[in-house]
Parts: sequence; structure tokens; C-alpha cells
Amino acid sequence: MRNRMINNKGMGTVMAAFAVTTSAKEENAVLAATARQWAEELGVRYVPREKGQTLPAMLVRYGLAALLIAAETGPRVYTPEGTMFYHPGLGTVRWQRVVLKGEGDNFLRALAVRPGQKVLDATLGLAADALLASHAVGPSGRVTGLEASPLLYFLTSRGVQNYEGKFPELTQDLRRIEVVQAEASAYLKQLPADSYDVVCFDPMFRHPVRRSSAMQPLRPLAWRLPLSTETVDEALRVAPRVVIKERTEEVLREYGCRTFTGTRYSGVRFGIRTRGEKN
Repeated sequence: MRNRMINNKGMGTVMAAFAVTTSAKEENAVLAATARQWAEELGVRYVPREKGQTLPAMLVRYGLAALLIAAETGPRVYTPEGTMFYHPGLGTVRWQRVVLKGEGDNFLRALAVRPGQKVLDATLGLAADALLASHAVGPSGRVTGLEASPLLYFLTSRGVQNYEGKFPELTQDLRRIEVVQAEASAYLKQLPADSYDVVCFDPMFRHPVRRSSAMQPLRPLAWRLPLSTETVDEALRVAPRVVIKERTEEVLREYGCRTFTGTRYSGVRFGIRTRGEKN
């Protein structure tokens, strides 16, 4: 699946500053060339890894929030919260429960999609939800994921194309996800009505979740503007069904949701809006 970068005017004011460098242990001419290529593609600086210079020191020296590191095993991201490489995270556990054990999933219940349908994940992150959506709509369907952060886009767009899961079917489901670097509200306005069957949002990522320690390195990179009711309304023009993930029904009601799924024990609720319903 081809991934796309698009122009997002005005996004620089909410994007974390980052640069590209190489792994100190593996630095060589090939990796340096790769890092320079990535920097040019992303429109950011390439900063050479000087001998003995630590990553925290580089952040301070160059005034950065993150570093994209070219390593032999692929791209890595370093922030003050830690270092990470691409992995669909809990999405793999949820996929196994659904596909291998036949268990239900609250996100899929909220989506209510069938094979052949089209899903727009407007807050892609590491594509954990998109992985499940891709399995649900199957090879004849379509899942598009939007990621506003250029660094997260870079990591995830390459990750879904190169990550090799334990199960071939999981890998195939990842490969079918189209990743677009775009901010949701601007992208939705460009789409014709009824372009998708469902649009989903996960604005929870902007809030720290202590038990999701594996996600902590990405916090400084997340899109910083909250989801607006206007964007949700625009999504309802693009698709007859909109799903929003949040912690409480109270917050979801602010977006106009009146139907909910999820359990109080998971700490997550999904709000559902359908076109034509009374708020």
C-alpha cells in the first residue's frame, strides 16, 4: 500500500522539533547517507553523531524534542521519555484475541464494519486500532490512517510495510493500511461526502497513561490540539458513522455521542454518532 505525505499549512506551530542522526554504535557512511536522505524527505536538519556525544546532550545542544535515529535495524525515535522502534503494541494482542481466540473487541463492536467497507482512522498513532479495522474489512476493504505528526507518520508508514508479525495474516492486515501524513480536520474538508463508511478518532493519546509505559517516548511527538466538535461534524459528512475513543461518557457526550460501548473496567469508552440522529 502506498503511503503519502501531504502539505499541512500551519502545522508547524504544534509540531515538536526534531532532527535526524545515526546510531553511535553503528555509524558508517551508509547510515549517514540514509539519515541525510530522511532529513531531506522530512524537511528537518541532519545532525552528525559526534564521538562520545549522548542523545540527551544532543537534544539540549540543538534545542530538540526528539531525534530520529538511522540504525541497521531501521528507524528509531529518541525523546526524553525513552527510545522506541515501530511495533503495533497492544494491537497485536488484541488481534490475536479476535482472530485466533474468537473473542470480541469493543473497538470493533463500535465500528460495526463488514468485509469490503472503508474505514478512516483519523488519529493513527502506531496503527493498533487500524490493524483490527484492516482485518475486519478484509482484502476487499480499505483502511486509511491519518497521522498529523511527521515523525510518527515516518515511523508508522515504514513500520506497517516492514514489520514482520509472528502470524502471516497479521502482517498482511498491516500491509493493507494506507498511511497519510495529514491533520484530520484539514484532510476531512478535502474529501467528498460519503467517502468512507466509518471515521474513528482516538484523542486519548494526548493524555499520559501511566500503564502504557511503552508509549511514553511518543508523548512529546503527539498532535497537541484537541479534537473539536466541528471536526466530528465534518467526519459525519464524510461517513455516516463516527466512533470516538475516550475515558468517560461525559467527555463523549460533549462530542454529541449518545450511544456507547466498552466496560468500566477497561478505562476506555467508545462513543458512537450516526448521521441523522438527534443530539
